[in-house]
Amino acid sequence: MSASPVERYVYGPIRSVNLVVDLEDPLSPELPLREFVRANGAPPSPPRYRVLELELAVCPEDHQPVLLAECGGCPKFVKRSKRHVCCRRVLV
Repeated sequence: MSASPVERYVYGPIRSVNLVVDLEDPLSPELPLREFVRANGAPPSPPRYRVLELELAVCPEDHQPVLLAECGGCPKFVKRSKRHVCCRRVLV
């Protein structure tokens, strides 16, 4: 008689990073919002600058950072709950 695998749910935090992108100068590096304000002394103003919010999580399988949008395609992804992502982990 073989034992069936045991599943466990793993919760990982979701981290948001706000990046400022210069739309007029393609060679200008993207900066985190705090660094941009510290360097320029003022918040970014449209239409030249755009603030992008990237949501990142750490994959419980390989411990690599991934965009939260990529989690939906993973077969082990269960759900997003507020500021955490829930994934299925099989214990052997």
